[in-house]
Amino acid sequence: MRSTNGRDTLTVDALMTRAPVTITPGATLRDAVDLLTKVGVSALPVTDGDAVVGLLSAQAIVAFEAAIPGVPTERDVSDVWDEPTSPEEELPSVEYFADLWDDAGPDLVERFRTSETPEWDLLSEHTVEEAMTRNPPELGPGASARTAACLMRSTGSHGVLILRSGHLCGIVTTMDIARAFSRGQA
Repeated sequence: MRSTNGRDTLTVDALMTRAPVTITPGATLRDAVDLLTKVGVSALPVTDGDAVVGLLSAQAIVAFEAAIPGVPTERDVSDVWDEPTSPEEELPSVEYFADLWDDAGPDLVERFRTSETPEWDLLSEHTVEEAMTRNPPELGPGASARTAACLMRSTGSHGVLILRSGHLCGIVTTMDIARAFSRGQA
């Protein structure tokens, strides 16, 4: 806190999570979900070496996933086989249809039971870079919690990266501000 006009002002330095866990842009969204869950946070700064390149929130992952079409329930085989034009035309054999599904592999039944394969786990097929917020909101450690809250509200972000001399030193989230408010600090 610092004093301004005789009143104490809560700074982001007092609220921020220091040395936050980060993720790289090339990591899969599955890796990001696992990391968010393991660490118990709602957002991860995205770094490429020492450079901050984005912010990935749980909300961004959900929005990204919602925008991706679901797994198709039917295969279009119309370009492979047309209905017979006359009764004397023979229908294809069972092996013909098995060949259409040869890419399913012998473990098809097991694949239907699990969601571990890329066909069913779209988060493993997409990267953090695809869902992250580029140019996330940033403040210095001396900024007020009120400024951080206003910045989050105006940008729709649930977190603000705290940089000191251009280097990531922390993150403040909506939850940090809510905690401070509930304790009577803000």
